[in-house]
Amino acid sequence: MANMSTGKRDVLHAGLNRQIRQMIAGTILFNQKVADRVGFRLTDMQCVNVLDLLGPTTPGKLAECTGLTTGGVTVMLDRLEKAGFVKRSPNPADRRSILVQVNPAKLRKIQAHYARIEQETLAVFAEFTEAELELVGRFLARLNAMRAERKDLR
Repeated sequence: MANMSTGKRDVLHAGLNRQIRQMIAGTILFNQKVADRVGFRLTDMQCVNVLDLLGPTTPGKLAECTGLTTGGVTVMLDRLEKAGFVKRSPNPADRRSILVQVNPAKLRKIQAHYARIEQETLAVFAEFTEAELELVGRFLARLNAMRAERKDLR
């Protein structure tokens, strides 16, 4: 990398940024279609996704991870609980708080909309070596860590 010309590196940077933007835009638009099909708002969809990734968590942690206010999270959780997608229960580690978790049966109904994309993604993974996949994994982990560290948009 050290001997790569600045011009070529700039072109690579621009191309990667464009690919990332296209992937994000396409993902958001697809997620909106799925949200529409299941009768959700896009933010509700992502809340369920974040809860699936985190496992049972507090509303405060959910607010921190989503960038929503605690009041906004409460309103969203009220909607999701009424629809049966999440359950609130007492937090065994802190009796002053609650934990929120996804209803696995309802989650499977959402995940069914992603089955084809998951299969296609696995096929793309198969085109790459383990070393290449590790590199892509490190790249994405670093971008996710950078985003998580950002405080200016919360």
